Amino acid sequence: MDLKDFIREVTALPGLPGYEAEVGRFVATAFEPYADDVSTDVMGNVVARIGREGPRVMISAHQDEIGLMVTDILDDGCLRAARNGGVDPRILPGLEVRVLAGGGPLYGVVGAKPPHLQSDEEKDKALELKDLYIDIGFPAEKVRELIRVGDPIVMLAPLCELSGGRLAGKTMDDRAGVAAMLECARTLARLTPPAQVFCVTSTQEEVGLKGAKTAAYSLDPDFAIAVDVTHGTGPGTGAFEAFPLEKVILTTGPNIHPMLLTKIKETAARHRVEIGVEVESGQTGTDAGAIQLARAGVPCLLVSIPLKYMHTTVETLSLDTVREAGRLMALFIDEISREWEGLVWY
Repeated sequence: MDLKDFIREVTALPGLPGYEAEVGRFVATAFEPYADDVSTDVMGNVVARIGREGPRVMISAHQDEIGLMVTDILDDGCLRAARNGGVDPRILPGLEVRVLAGGGPLYGVVGAKPPHLQSDEEKDKALELKDLYIDIGFPAEKVRELIRVGDPIVMLAPLCELSGGRLAGKTMDDRAGVAAMLECARTLARLTPPAQVFCVTSTQEEVGLKGAKTAAYSLDPDFAIAVDVTHGTGPGTGAFEAFPLEKVILTTGPNIHPMLLTKIKETAARHRVEIGVEVESGQTGTDAGAIQLARAGVPCLLVSIPLKYMHTTVETLSLDTVREAGRLMALFIDEISREWEGLVWY
């Protein structure tokens, strides 16, 4: 499948934390042509293994997305909701949503009190989740037949192609990372490095890095690469908190192993991959944070794709950067696995 088509399809699938089965099945099928075997563990992590011997390398990109869950059904049939992951209520008014009810999906819209009816005090306040309602169109009696408290709610937005090779849509965080990992798998299948590479699409990252933590314990890798998104330069971003969309971003800090970082920078220079460096003086807030502390410790790298408007339905990135991130990871794994026995970690 073409990388852009993969992103279009994978971003459209539901996959809230704890409810990733549908996107997991799609991802498993996508990795099968390039893997020796593909499996799904009890946490819902999809693990595609490429290679049978050599150093054990884990690559992790999370497949879950932020969303909502039903908390109440009101007397007018509207739904109240709570966050599942880091949803900003300010982006919700006017969105289309899908309630994943037991009897099948139900479509709705997110509404709020019209500005014409708001008091001056209400107009000056940012909307909170308690001010928003989800309307599926049915009266309360019918809604209570179809929907249960706890049903997941996903936000809907089609992938939009912008000029200059940019794509905008929902769940680029971190389905774009999954796409980069798929591109890496394709390249590894061609390079055939002397390594065992475990491509993991992890679950429940948005609520505590849970899937990566259990997958790393199970796989016990020699080193790992987390691939996620970071902030892309856009309106209001500061000089040191966001990065050009055209560059693959490497992180430095205590979550990252310095020798591996030096090596991947050298690989990027050899193969003319444009990179930037992000400084994280504490935890990165990505799968790398959980993987690093698995078992006796795992040396980690973090490869990031710059993304504008994070945690909205118009997350915007460069398709070429997704492709370059995948290429860089594959070339790095190929090179380091061929010099594995001679590595000096410190």
